[in-house]
Amino acid sequence: MKYIYIIGFVLIISCSKQNNNQIKSHSINLDSLITSLNTQEKKEKFLVNLFQQDQNVRNSDRENEILKRNNYNVDSSEYQDYRRRIKEVDSLNYLSILKYLKEYGYPVFKSKNPKVIPAIRTVCLHQSFNKQLELFPYLYKAYNDGFINSEEFSFLLNRMHIMKYGESYPHAISYEENIEQLLEKLQL
Repeated sequence: MKYIYIIGFVLIISCSKQNNNQIKSHSINLDSLITSLNTQEKKEKFLVNLFQQDQNVRNSDRENEILKRNNYNVDSSEYQDYRRRIKEVDSLNYLSILKYLKEYGYPVFKSKNPKVIPAIRTVCLHQSFNKQLELFPYLYKAYNDGFINSEEFSFLLNRMHIMKYGESYPHAISYEENIEQLLEKLQL
């Protein structure tokens, strides 16, 4: 029995190190990728790819199939693997978006592809509160500069409220009023 615990512990540690190494490797490759995005077309392709990764890993049909196969046991290894994969993609997408924003700022160009501009906001929605805080200055500037409308920005702030307090914020009369209240409540 003791050996089973030791083997389990070694597997957990090795998986954890593998994920950390994967993220470090991604970060190094990401630096060169970000600096190579020297045209709008390349930036759009990069952002679309992030959007698609974010959405493809979240598949409600696949999630329901896994849950059904496992008698709706969210502690099953198959379901935990599914959730772990989502977290991995979210972590890698977060690093990608943060590096992109540091290098280029929020996209101010027009795009015909409907997945380009919402990519950053979409990735932000699926992050922890602390990661959202790191992305916030870029999103707030984009909102103030008119690149994110009040409805979208209010939605982002409400998501931050949910991540921080575990519940949605009661919506005010207008998006602008909601934004003002959420900025104060979140101390931003």
